[in-house]
Amino acid sequence: MPGEASTADPGAVPVIAVASGKGGVGKTTVAVNLALALAAAGRRVGLVDADLYGPDVPRMLGLRRRQEARELTLFSARGGPLERLQAVERHGLQVASAAFLIGDNQGLGLEASLAQLLVRRLIADTTWQQPDCLVVDLPPGTADVQQFVFALRRRPVHVLIVVTPQVIAHQDVRRLLADLRRRTAVSLGGVENFSGLICAHCGQLTPMFPVAPAAESIWGLVDRLVSVPFSPAAAADADQGRPVMVTRAVPEQVAAFELLAARVAERLRDGHPESPGAAGPGGSP
Repeated sequence: MPGEASTADPGAVPVIAVASGKGGVGKTTVAVNLALALAAAGRRVGLVDADLYGPDVPRMLGLRRRQEARELTLFSARGGPLERLQAVERHGLQVASAAFLIGDNQGLGLEASLAQLLVRRLIADTTWQQPDCLVVDLPPGTADVQQFVFALRRRPVHVLIVVTPQVIAHQDVRRLLADLRRRTAVSLGGVENFSGLICAHCGQLTPMFPVAPAAESIWGLVDRLVSVPFSPAAAADADQGRPVMVTRAVPEQVAAFELLAARVAERLRDGHPESPGAAGPGGSP
């Protein structure tokens, strides 16, 4: 990574908070591949795995810690040996994750205040190499960790929402959007994940879920930036630590994540999202 080590809290660095209303929608996959696509476009990207109870970002990047931890440092005195965490470099990304602090088979059972303290440590107490942005993978829903990130005061927070086509996923995102209206965080738009299944034999796209009716869809409230199809081959690669933006094995997904990175970068540059419902090439009205 170019640039010198930054040991100060990079308060001006924008946060791209990747959020979802429910689990199982591929939020972490989107966060990882968006970060990789931004890096491929020439940006210095920090990737923060703030999904403390399911920190899967490292494994998706081929990184694992098998040794169990005997203790976990949530706070260290300034100037002490444990004051800062060291970001791990992988595929051009700088990565910070709770998974680096515990073993593969260990879990974190933290009350709200301690969970927020750990997320603060991952974001602000990591030695970053002058990133242009931090992509933060959040847990699903609107609990303590999300509230902490949405309320960050020293840096601009932009929320990217991941949803699948079915109505229950849209309903849960509506709850998330209602919470965001009370915040200063800015919505970048949404990603429709699992928009269809790519046939491994003919390449045709088959719907995976019934589509949410217009009256219950979120697409009248936020812009649909891209739709990402599902590929069994890409999913198998991701399980082995080979994300699609590294293998480039599924052109349809690569094109979607490159377009997503371009649209996210454009909105960060403009400083505000487009009007809800706007669609460009590759998006939907």
